[in-house]
Amino acid sequence: MTARQLSYEALLKTARDGSYSNLTLDAFLKATPMEPRESQFASRLFYGVLERKLTLDYQIQLLTKKPVQKLDLEVVVSLELGIYQLSYMNGVPSSAAVNESVNLIKKSRKKSASGFVNGVLRNYIRGGCRIVLPPLNDKYRRAEVEYSIPAWILQYWERDYGWETAVGLAETCMGRPPLNLRVNTRKANVSQVVEMLKKDGVSVEVHPLIENCLTIEHSGSISKLSGFSEGLFYVQDASSQLCAAALGAKEGERVFDLCAAPGSKSFTIAQLMEDKGEICSFDLYEHRVRLIEQGTKRLGFSCIHAKMGDASRFDENLGDADRVLCDVPCSGLGIIRRKPEIKYKKQAEVDELPAIQREILANGARYVKKGGVLVYSTCSLNKDENERVVEDFLQNHPDFERDELPEIFTKVAGKTVSYISLSPLVGNFDGFFLARLKRS
Repeated sequence: MTARQLSYEALLKTARDGSYSNLTLDAFLKATPMEPRESQFASRLFYGVLERKLTLDYQIQLLTKKPVQKLDLEVVVSLELGIYQLSYMNGVPSSAAVNESVNLIKKSRKKSASGFVNGVLRNYIRGGCRIVLPPLNDKYRRAEVEYSIPAWILQYWERDYGWETAVGLAETCMGRPPLNLRVNTRKANVSQVVEMLKKDGVSVEVHPLIENCLTIEHSGSISKLSGFSEGLFYVQDASSQLCAAALGAKEGERVFDLCAAPGSKSFTIAQLMEDKGEICSFDLYEHRVRLIEQGTKRLGFSCIHAKMGDASRFDENLGDADRVLCDVPCSGLGIIRRKPEIKYKKQAEVDELPAIQREILANGARYVKKGGVLVYSTCSLNKDENERVVEDFLQNHPDFERDELPEIFTKVAGKTVSYISLSPLVGNFDGFFLARLKRS
């Protein structure tokens, strides 16, 4: 399988199954022996087309005089790949972009469409491979095509942060995000892991704000790096590491992580507790509980106990906890740059989430001891899922109040806060919302 064919098949699967882009691509790359340069090319094509899908589809509509919904999926994906290479990959010869896209159709069950794909791409070349945008007088439609992000997301961000920030956030959704690791200080220190990664040829930097956090540049499999199997580090973005820090868990305490899989927040909490105390890490599904168990074993933590549990349903047999983390299911509108397919969700799906989030937060509060801490978090930048959920909770739970986030958040925000929205626009963080509450 060539790099282009791999990208083509992975894009088709993502579109048909609604699967996560990172998991889909990883599965294809693992199943297909390929030189590093080819796998990098395949990854760039795959994520590039996903990121620019609305932009590319607008060009296809102009060229074919048909809505993309009227075209076969195989035809659309082959055209997207061709136009992306012609417009965004200067090192790719035009002939290769066209011929390989035609070959993809010939090898698919839509062989008869090969002439159509060839003609459309040749016309695009004759037009100068120019990306055309809608008129300036329709700012939402123009921005939707320019930044390949649905207008309804832009409207939500404009409502919550203003138009300039909305456009800035849309821009940050393009390109690959930073890759962060967390050093497992139970087994190694930062210097040891940095030296080990550099020997593997990995570019690595120590995060300027977050202790034991590294930023690396690496396009291959993290699991193949030295030290991974020994549990010296694990993948966790910087915002997620701050989320774990927000809880402020101490040695000997009892902690509930109600929506824990795949477990990175529980791992960091355990590290901050020096592996002394008890962390109950719950997930609704058995296979996701196993992910937590596998990570716990690799990293060598003894205080984490992974269990099946429904975060929205109270279980009186669990008892209470000193601290509870509700990292609730959300739209993911803060991590679009990691999973570009998120932005193509239906608006109705996102609008249904606050009801579920309120239910989980209210249930999580029932486990908190008097004087205990409750942290609510999402990886969204939609205030309907964030501030409005927490304010609604506080109105209905007078025994809870805002509580000051730990000192590191003062450095991030520039002031003392109990709520914070992290953003790619400031510090290059993933979009994340955190609120810390205390039971009186």
